[in-house]
Amino acid sequence: MNYKIKERILKNLLIEITKKYDYLITEYKAGEINKKAKLMYDYVTELLNRDGLKEKIRSLSQLSKKENKKAAVISIDLDNFKIINTSYGHEIGDLFLKNVADTLNNISGSNWIVARTGGDEFTVVIYGISEISLPFEVERIKNEIENIKINVGDSVIGTTASFGVSVFDPAVDNNILESLNKAEVGIYQSKTAGKSRITFSTEQLQEKFRQLEEKKKIIEQALNQPESIPVFIQPIVSLSGSEVIGGELLLRISNNGKILPAFEFIEAAETFGLLGRLEEIQLNRFFSSPEIEKLKGRYIFLNRQISDERVQVKNIIDRLSDFRKKTGINIVIEITENSFVQNFSILKQLIHYAKKKGILFALDDFGAGFASFGYVSKVPVDIIKIDGSIIEECISDKKHQAILKAISILSKDLNIKTVAEFIDSDIKKEKCTEFDISYGQGYLFSKPVELSEFIKML
Repeated sequence: MNYKIKERILKNLLIEITKKYDYLITEYKAGEINKKAKLMYDYVTELLNRDGLKEKIRSLSQLSKKENKKAAVISIDLDNFKIINTSYGHEIGDLFLKNVADTLNNISGSNWIVARTGGDEFTVVIYGISEISLPFEVERIKNEIENIKINVGDSVIGTTASFGVSVFDPAVDNNILESLNKAEVGIYQSKTAGKSRITFSTEQLQEKFRQLEEKKKIIEQALNQPESIPVFIQPIVSLSGSEVIGGELLLRISNNGKILPAFEFIEAAETFGLLGRLEEIQLNRFFSSPEIEKLKGRYIFLNRQISDERVQVKNIIDRLSDFRKKTGINIVIEITENSFVQNFSILKQLIHYAKKKGILFALDDFGAGFASFGYVSKVPVDIIKIDGSIIEECISDKKHQAILKAISILSKDLNIKTVAEFIDSDIKKEKCTEFDISYGQGYLFSKPVELSEFIKML
């Protein structure tokens, strides 16, 4: 065989061997990576395990320091899981764990890390959460887990959960793993205190939560005694003639002979998911009052949170529509400006649906947040309630006067009525009248009063 031919064959053979070697090395490395990745996950729930969580939050802590954002570390222990395992077997126990994992995944956001960190322990890390909204999120997680039920024969299995919560603050904390340890210590404290509890790692957060729980007791007592949720209305008047055109229904609780304004309990009501029940009782009391026949033709404003539960919101609209037909009262649903922007696509459909049912919509706190007439022009909003901060500043600040004037002019062009909030002096009323604002609301006209007193003002 020719020497050159032999050389060519050997070269080709060497190339093939090199390719095969490279392929085997690549496959080996990929296998090692997959093996390592698998070691980071819990095989039962397919969530991150403790090692996987630690690796994730180490990276998260670097991002936290870079962006100067806090991260909440929430450790969860299923209180009675060992009883489930011993009574019903490990297969049922694993099924319950999968249900917990699925629940946490379903309610998680893009800024969450969810892990199973022990036999009956889970950990949730929420990046960028504010300490104001943290108690609400923790309570929501607790309720979701404690509402998990699975049927085994004639039995229904569920459990309570104990929580420990800490906050990693990059401004003062160096190691996020210490925050994880603090949260896990919180679990022990919650169990020692009687299980199904929440313990925060800092005295400040714990005191905040203690205060919320005190308010929760007051709210729950009111829910069990509907007569302690009175109907209070703050009048809204015409600025051109001082006629009371209607009013805003405001939440109040009667407690130990004292009327509590909403700001004293609203945060607790939202944190523990009780706001809807309070509003429902108040609305029922308003609907059932024999005096409401005197409100025919008036406008009653209801401030409501709009969620993505469209069917539920439509049911509320249907109910309000039926009430309007029976009484002749014009019902106005108020939505805050921020809620309007954040839920714009949902609200656009709901507002069109409400219009067909004869329900009016008002945009509350206008000018305080993100809304613009670009949004407003796309949906048939009936009324704009101008934020009190603009009314406050318009007395002496020409920029705010220009804003108020622009709101008035554009509202008229769009056939939208305007309400100026927090009018508490004649000079504010005069400025609003000067810029042709339709209606006014505030202590200059009246503080919130009970329904019977409100009717006397008509």
